[in-house]
Amino acid sequence: MSLTSPWSEQLDYQNILSNYPRMDFQRDNFLMLNGEWEFQINDGRMPSKTEGWETILVPFALGSKLSGTNKQLQPNETLWYRRSFTCDIPSHRAFLNFEEVDQCCTVYLNGLEVGSHEGGYSPFSLDVSDFLKQHNEVIVKVTDKSDQGKYAYGKQKIEHGGMWYTPSSGIWQSVWLEMVPERTLYDLKITPDYDKGQVHLKFVGNYTNIIITVYENNKIVYRNETSMKNHTIELGDNFHPWTCEDPFLYDLTLETDSEMIRSYFGMRTFTKEKDHKGIVRFCLNHKPLFLTGLLDQGYTVDGLMTYPSEEAMEYEIRKIKEMGFNMLRKHVKQESRRWYYLCDKYGILVMQDMPNGGGPYNFGFVAVLPTIGLKTYKDNHYKTFGRPDEEGRITYYKELDELLNSLYNYTSIFAWVPFNEGWGQFDSVKVTAHIKEFDSTRLVDSASGWYDQKAGDFNSIHRYFTKFRVPRLDNRILLLSEFGGYSFLEWGHSEAEKLYGYKKFTDRVRLDEAIDQLYQREIIANIPKGLSGCIYTQVSDVEDECNGLFTADRRIIKIHEKKMLKNNLECIRSL
Repeated sequence: MSLTSPWSEQLDYQNILSNYPRMDFQRDNFLMLNGEWEFQINDGRMPSKTEGWETILVPFALGSKLSGTNKQLQPNETLWYRRSFTCDIPSHRAFLNFEEVDQCCTVYLNGLEVGSHEGGYSPFSLDVSDFLKQHNEVIVKVTDKSDQGKYAYGKQKIEHGGMWYTPSSGIWQSVWLEMVPERTLYDLKITPDYDKGQVHLKFVGNYTNIIITVYENNKIVYRNETSMKNHTIELGDNFHPWTCEDPFLYDLTLETDSEMIRSYFGMRTFTKEKDHKGIVRFCLNHKPLFLTGLLDQGYTVDGLMTYPSEEAMEYEIRKIKEMGFNMLRKHVKQESRRWYYLCDKYGILVMQDMPNGGGPYNFGFVAVLPTIGLKTYKDNHYKTFGRPDEEGRITYYKELDELLNSLYNYTSIFAWVPFNEGWGQFDSVKVTAHIKEFDSTRLVDSASGWYDQKAGDFNSIHRYFTKFRVPRLDNRILLLSEFGGYSFLEWGHSEAEKLYGYKKFTDRVRLDEAIDQLYQREIIANIPKGLSGCIYTQVSDVEDECNGLFTADRRIIKIHEKKMLKNNLECIRSL
């Protein structure tokens, strides 16, 4: 049986994920290069111009159904892509952009190397101004060690099964070319200051002047001009806050002599503060908010780590919001930037994990011992945590900085999660300080699950097999950052070879009752005692892991949606 989602069946093969990928820095003059490419796999030699090429649909990764391929790249192999395209030769600059390529790549344009990138989870841009012609051929050389190398790999594993998934190699998000004037903006950092009614802008570029305009419901509320690299927008006391119930976004335009960049921002602040009982709570805009969320792996049945369309992403986020959830934890994966924009738009808070690396992990150490309560161990024992190689630890910081930098502007992201369940964890106190130095506006869940080093803003607990009880509270937010994971196999909507989950059900009615009881007895009952948030595992089924609220093909929601809404509202109203 081959599962598909409704969106892959409706896919317009001439118009695949065609929206501009970066909503916080939008240009109009671009050429989307998604669609039909060619590929082949060999031992690393430059391939023949005529032999061995097959068709692949970009941006769907090698081996995914939507890519049209059924191959898996091995660590000793090289994946080659090529595509021809025509364009007007720009009078100024041109950049070739890749949203994400897994894992390491070198890019050639018209036979000449134009740049390279390491790491499979972050976007990058290459200046191809001196190489571009009217008729062009781009070739991309990709290698992927998956879980066998020094780079982050998340849930991908060559020997996959259970909670580890099919590896995803090659181009797996959008590719596009954009034409850029000689003197303009190249990057932008947006930092809202809720308490002062200000927005701080930091520019990268070689412009002369920038006209900055802010719109509230299409009405100009701020306009100014600067030649500086930093500028502060003054909104005053009567600005419109961004909340989960009212996710208001201001429109922002930045106009240079030669082009206009469109962006947006939301006014919000994330803090930890004591409530009237002295319990430390998560606060949005200085108001306590119970975080009720879902663990989100971001895998699809037809595109692996790539959604078939923006409509698929939007449907999922909208349904999650309708069930009363106010947050998602994007789990050990960096999503396409359009996804974060949709969370901004719909008012879904995001806790963003850093994709894990290192390994191989000792199953007893990262799974068995913590489950029976042994969760205290210093994370400078690098070998024990699967981080013996100094080069791998240096690479972690490089990939972490790319994640922080590329996602910085998104309104909905309230917390960064550098490590999960001891998977490649190391020096988490230092890593937490590093993140705080880069971004002081957000919270940090330093070590999600176990091997807590008492750093960060959360006491982050995972609990699947035993009843959750509130521990001794400290000066951090108590978050049940993973729980539940109840499994039910919906026949005809799963490709699971061996059902994996933490508690298994054969009846949807009993599944629904069990989840309802779980929220009533272990979540709602513990909120007055100090629990400030919970994250149920998980959004959807993924391969053998059938513990999602959605089936893998997103055609069925397994639970009673109104009952889930009632529980979530009760959680939120408890504060």
